[in-house]
Amino acid sequence: MKKLLNFVFFVAIAFMLACCGKSEPRTVAEKSLDCIIKQDYRGCLEYVYVPADKQEEKEALINLIEAMMKSNKTKNALKGKAPESYEFVSEQVDDTQGTATEVFNIKYSNGKTEQEGVKLKKEEDGKWYLEI
Repeated sequence: MKKLLNFVFFVAIAFMLACCGKSEPRTVAEKSLDCIIKQDYRGCLEYVYVPADKQEEKEALINLIEAMMKSNKTKNALKGKAPESYEFVSEQVDDTQGTATEVFNIKYSNGKTEQEGVKLKKEEDGKWYLEI
């Protein structure tokens, strides 16, 4: 019985590691949308590829976006247009080009739903990133 429990535990851990370590375009798109819904723009930009020599520019962009989103002018401009939820529609992956487009129906706080495409690119490190 103890050997069986150890085996089940080992398989469960191996499965979790395999699932968490894999970068898939849909997963990256969903995580970035979750960050936008939570208004975690710093978290969202973690899914954007930035070369090592451009990290300072990335940090400046994050600070600028956070400052803009805190201002009342920006909040009022986005009133009713803040995304509340999303639903996956379709996926187009081109492994030869290393590109993907994930399509979602995004529901906004004003009740409207729009279909949006999230473009991703597979970088040299083998991970998928948002394409800007």
